[in-house]
Amino acid sequence: MLYHPPPPPLVLPAAEVRDVWAANLADEFAYLGALLPHFPVVHVDTEFPGTVHDSATPRHLRGPREVYALVKRNVDALKPLQIGVALSGAAGRCPVAWQFNLRGFDPRVDPHAPASVALLRAQGMNLAAMREFGADPAAFAAGFFHSGLGLAGRYTWAAFSGAYDFAYLVKVLSGGMPLPETVEEFMALVRALFGPAVLDVKRLARVCGDKGIRGGLDQVAAALGVERAAGRAHCAGSDSLLTCDVLLAMVDRFFRDKNVLAYSGAIVGLV
Repeated sequence: MLYHPPPPPLVLPAAEVRDVWAANLADEFAYLGALLPHFPVVHVDTEFPGTVHDSATPRHLRGPREVYALVKRNVDALKPLQIGVALSGAAGRCPVAWQFNLRGFDPRVDPHAPASVALLRAQGMNLAAMREFGADPAAFAAGFFHSGLGLAGRYTWAAFSGAYDFAYLVKVLSGGMPLPETVEEFMALVRALFGPAVLDVKRLARVCGDKGIRGGLDQVAAALGVERAAGRAHCAGSDSLLTCDVLLAMVDRFFRDKNVLAYSGAIVGLV
């Protein structure tokens, strides 16, 4: 039997976030798919127009079923704006991340949280351009599966405080269908779409060191000494890239002698 050595490491450009629109969707998914064999850990972030439903129960008292019911109400009612994807592997982080700008949201008619949309605009999100030039969510879903990302079980997936990230991905990939009724059904669907290796980096932060690391993505990154490689906060491509770098730093410092995949499926709030 002939031995085929693995391909040599890729020489890639400096860290960048590539904006993806309808016009370059197919080309960028093809590029992403070509890199997946080298970088099989997929880090995702989504941006959406805030939340319009809340619960009277204090956050620290909400159980998984109540948390999921709230996620479902909001995700079913709202439209996603951006999906960010960053990749990593044995060679480290791929210095390219993708920011998929989606079409469909119109703040004049669609439900949203005005303060959240104002924040996203202040961070550079151009909603008018997204309405005109953004990728159709159905086209994103088709590109996702065609690129190889839909090969459940082949990749490790990661997000930071990922309940909404995976919920919006499920919504887009299922053609906008309502989310499952129960958290158990939702987690089963997550496993069916993404495989068993699904990590929540916020959950991992809680077991780093003796006391864990608390806070949001930027706070955890600062505690680890990780700087944002490209882009701005609250932009999906940049946040997926930062999530990737944070996870790599955690694995290097705190999980050298532990299997990080032992925490698979532990999405914050849903378990």
